[in-house]
Amino acid sequence: MARLEKQLIQSPAWGWIGSRIVLPFAVRGLGADMAGRLLEIGAGTGANAERLLERYPDLELVATDYDPDMVTRAARRLARFEDRARVERVDARALPYEDAAFDLVLAIGVLHHVGEWERALAQAARVLRPGGRLLLADLLGAFFAPFPVRRWFPPARTYTFPQLERALAVGGFRRWRPTRVLALGYRAVAER
Repeated sequence: MARLEKQLIQSPAWGWIGSRIVLPFAVRGLGADMAGRLLEIGAGTGANAERLLERYPDLELVATDYDPDMVTRAARRLARFEDRARVERVDARALPYEDAAFDLVLAIGVLHHVGEWERALAQAARVLRPGGRLLLADLLGAFFAPFPVRRWFPPARTYTFPQLERALAVGGFRRWRPTRVLALGYRAVAER
């Protein structure tokens, strides 16, 4: 992740935007009674995890990130939730969890940071229980096309919406409900 992007993600302003605008958009339609085990891939500073744990008292959450600085920040932020929250440094392409261990996997603004994002999707499918859901929200390649954006916020590897749909099908997801945001991004709920 580029230095400028990391500074932006760690800022209070982004924490507020992410947890008050992006997260509600991403989780809408999941139901008011979200419960069970949730795995967040790319939790960053833990702002989304904190908001989810505050709103859903029956939720147990494992927040993961690859960046050690983000893991430290998220661990501090989520410490007050004690047994309901764990924070771990994890590579999304090699999740160290048992098969069918989670009811929901959440990845918001993450896949474009993972070079082999298809492997990350396959891992998410593996750790989801049958009937579990994968919630994705991310930016597509078109967002990064303009020179200043690509320079300031370089993705590890971009992808298109058709590529995402193929990877979901290969990953064993039965159905998915996408919502495109212009041609720049999307939100999707995929069921295992």
